[in-house]
Amino acid sequence: MDKVKQQLAIAMKYGFWIGCVCVFIGSLAVWWMSTSRLEQENSSQVSTITNDIQKVTNLRGELDTQPNETSHKEMNGLIAERTDEVLDAWKKIYEDQLDILTWPKELKESYIDEFRYVRDEETGQLDKTRRKLPFEVYVEYDNELHEVAPTIRVSYSRYIKNVLADIAAIAKAEWTAEFDSRAGGGMDMDMGMGMEMDMGMGARAAVDITGVVDEPLMKWSTASQDAVLSDLFPWRGDRPTTLQVYYSQENLWILKQLLQIIATVNGNAQMPFEAKIREIQQLRIGESVKLEGIGAIAKPGDGMRGMGMGGGMGMDDMGMDDMDMGDMGMDMGGMGVEVELPDPGDNRYVDTENKPILGAALRSALTSKQPADAPLAVAKRIPVMMSVQIDQRYVPELIAACGSAPLMVEVKQTRILPKGTGASGMGGGMDMGMDMGMDDMDMGMGMGGMGGGMGAMQQGPADEFPLDMQVEIYGLIHLYNPPDEDALGVKQVNQDTPVVEAGSLPAPSATAPAAVDPDTTPANPATQPPAATDAPGASPLPAGTVPATPGSAAPGNPAPGNETPPAAGPAVPEPAPTAMAIPN
Repeated sequence: MDKVKQQLAIAMKYGFWIGCVCVFIGSLAVWWMSTSRLEQENSSQVSTITNDIQKVTNLRGELDTQPNETSHKEMNGLIAERTDEVLDAWKKIYEDQLDILTWPKELKESYIDEFRYVRDEETGQLDKTRRKLPFEVYVEYDNELHEVAPTIRVSYSRYIKNVLADIAAIAKAEWTAEFDSRAGGGMDMDMGMGMEMDMGMGARAAVDITGVVDEPLMKWSTASQDAVLSDLFPWRGDRPTTLQVYYSQENLWILKQLLQIIATVNGNAQMPFEAKIREIQQLRIGESVKLEGIGAIAKPGDGMRGMGMGGGMGMDDMGMDDMDMGDMGMDMGGMGVEVELPDPGDNRYVDTENKPILGAALRSALTSKQPADAPLAVAKRIPVMMSVQIDQRYVPELIAACGSAPLMVEVKQTRILPKGTGASGMGGGMDMGMDMGMDDMDMGMGMGGMGGGMGAMQQGPADEFPLDMQVEIYGLIHLYNPPDEDALGVKQVNQDTPVVEAGSLPAPSATAPAAVDPDTTPANPATQPPAATDAPGASPLPAGTVPATPGSAAPGNPAPGNETPPAAGPAVPEPAPTAMAIPN
């Protein structure tokens, strides 16, 4: 007990220091344990963050070539959403066109059904739930099994003959051409300067007691109408094939639309002096319209190759584009020679580069279901051209009417020319179109090119419509096919699918034969679109050239294809021809 008391005495004497040592040792223990755990947690967190940074870095480097599952899911959702939008728009415009592209009620219903609906192969009955669209899929070229009965085709040819006058009346014009005649029946000569000679066209228009001339609102010469017939119905005089009937009906639909555009611009005009568009000079559809290279700038004088007079008398002007053996009075069948008719679908439509395609290439594209053929599978693109005499103040209204039409005309180029200038742009301001039979000749002679021998005639009366100009519209009409998701080729797209640039179709073998060298072949500006003078992205205009615009004149500019401007003749200066390229 005494020993314990001695030890306690010592502890009490040194208790403070002993307590300090114990507290210090305890603090060291707590510090060591705390710092060890924090360091472990810090190392763990640093390691986790470092690993995450490395993962993000690796993923970021692989995103361009290796999308992850999340991006795949989101991208597929966007593709499905956009595909639905395209199909909805496609369906709407297709259904709208069905209400416009109707077959004539003048024919028997049973006749029309033969062209509209597919015949069931098992029952042999027409399936009125299946439309024969696009008809190229159901009617093969030169396949007698797909031919409609001859009686129906003959009945259709008679319908066209009888309906042309009603179609011309849409624009308040008079139809004077003979459908059954392969060459025109008269000579229409326009001498310019208000001097007109009409030969073989009958008596002069009657004048009533008020002095008003009883004549159609629109002028449309017989020669121009004959050219329309040769262009749209080359089978005249023969029985059309089934394909020719389909293409002829398409031509009628488009012809009606072009005339309705003219009627829209003229509005409520009742007399010729009230009209904004006073004359139809040319209407072309399909193969005869050349859009390839539209908007390119040509050097002055390039259009004068060939004949030395502006290339104004090419093969098309002489009727060679529509000439067949019947035009030359030759019956090859009677000679024992079997002649294979050309495919009526050749060069009728164009691809997205405005290059004509063959009928076989079109049929292949309509059924291929490949991404590269999607543009043709959605809609057939048919080129159109109209040339009219119009008051230059209303050119914008004409272009707007083209874009607002039910069968919208996608205007590719607008070409403005002085009144009386032919499409050929011959050096002296003289434009002559001749058919092979020489029965129908349309001659327009500008007084400036006649020289001193016509000096006396230059003193004639002033132009009645000095603001009138000749305007040529080049464009496209889209004829839409039935909506089909597979036709878009979305499911066929993979990493090996070539990228198709907007506005192109990688189908060089599907295009028409290459054009001949213009240096060795006479040019035919009547069927080829003139070069633009202000196309976007092209080389600049030559120094000193001032393009004409509607409502303004540029007397110093020569016409396309002319190396010298026309001599001054009329009192009112005529602006130079100008082409305005409208970008896609």
